[in-house]
Amino acid sequence: MAHASLVSSIGEQLQSHSGAVSLHDISGPDKIIALYFSAHWCPPCRAFTPQLVSFYQHVKENTKHQLEIVLVSSDHEEEAFNHYFGDMPWLALPFSDTKRKIRLSRQYRVTGIPSLVLINSRSGRVITKNGREMVTRDPEALTFPWRPRPLGEVLSATMLVDPDGQTVAYDSIKDSYKALYFSAHWCPPCKAFTPQLVAAYEEIKKKEDSFQIIFVSSDRSEDSWRAYHSTMPWLSVAWEEETARRELASTLEVQGIPTLVILAPDNTVITTEGRADLTEDPHGERFPWRPQSVDILAERHMGRLQESPCLVLFTDGENTELQFGRDVLLPVAEEYLLEHSHEGGLTLQFFVAGEDEVADSVRDFACLDDVVPLVAIVDLSEGAKYLLEEGVEVSTATVHNFVTRYTNDKLTPLPVRPMTSTATNTS
Repeated sequence: MAHASLVSSIGEQLQSHSGAVSLHDISGPDKIIALYFSAHWCPPCRAFTPQLVSFYQHVKENTKHQLEIVLVSSDHEEEAFNHYFGDMPWLALPFSDTKRKIRLSRQYRVTGIPSLVLINSRSGRVITKNGREMVTRDPEALTFPWRPRPLGEVLSATMLVDPDGQTVAYDSIKDSYKALYFSAHWCPPCKAFTPQLVAAYEEIKKKEDSFQIIFVSSDRSEDSWRAYHSTMPWLSVAWEEETARRELASTLEVQGIPTLVILAPDNTVITTEGRADLTEDPHGERFPWRPQSVDILAERHMGRLQESPCLVLFTDGENTELQFGRDVLLPVAEEYLLEHSHEGGLTLQFFVAGEDEVADSVRDFACLDDVVPLVAIVDLSEGAKYLLEEGVEVSTATVHNFVTRYTNDKLTPLPVRPMTSTATNTS
């Protein structure tokens, strides 16, 4: 039986070469589902697909692992999809299910193809999003299904050094808040951010003495790494530990540098947005920057608007109105996230917006009226918006009802950008 979140994401019916197949029929306690985001028009995809076919057949014939692959196509024409899928010995999301394909790409943050995401069919949890890289590195499936090691296990097995090159035992910092700083000397944004981080580190250490930063280098030579690390008052993964650096970046899905990831003492991830948090809070007054159920909409959140449906309460920007917005949304957001965040799907994000350039950009793009207060759910990837009815008082109760109707598909979506019609001159 497939996990409910997986059924919600992928759907119950998949396509085989001989007809429809139920997702439940290919799921089981030890079954791995791999979503293969690919397209015929993509040359790297066409180059990778034969490797994946060979890997798939090897797993089926020579291992005890249970693997099923599902093609999530980005092809624009059904003929191209059929031609491409015809060479694959696995299943596919139906070509016509366009909305689900978009949602899956967004849910698993697929930024390019080919991409291979491995999921435990029983729990619905992601095992790894780096399946493409791992198929290339481990074609014999010797370490399949490539479950990432816990961060504490990786760090405890990794040599750490101070700026003088002296080895520091992981046990001496294991109970600390830790920040993993992915950076490099050749990277201009990194070199600009590092002095800010040094200043914040010194201030935070006054309040949280056990706080530690660990530099995870992307430098191209040992000399560059050593020179860059000498400007930092914290630890670093040793240069020899290339595998560990790669593993940490992969496990934490680091897409670019500089990236600052904050870990709790038990090594659970508090936030991967430490760079933005520090920029907004340079003195570390809100450290360790735990995610908020309701955020004040800012430039840093624009990526979330692209990835997930978002509820935004627009205000006039006065401090009292921003606080009013947070007070209204907080009980709704906390209840919603408690109920839905464990499901693994696309969860609604909650924001209060003032009158600034970011709020104006969202209003302009979604064609929202310039009135306050205004409550809207904006789903940019779906091209849809939902508005709390005009004349309804904005309160926790009315917003709760609005979110409940949205969750239960009881709201009628409006296009983000209204359809335009061209008048015909009949004179």
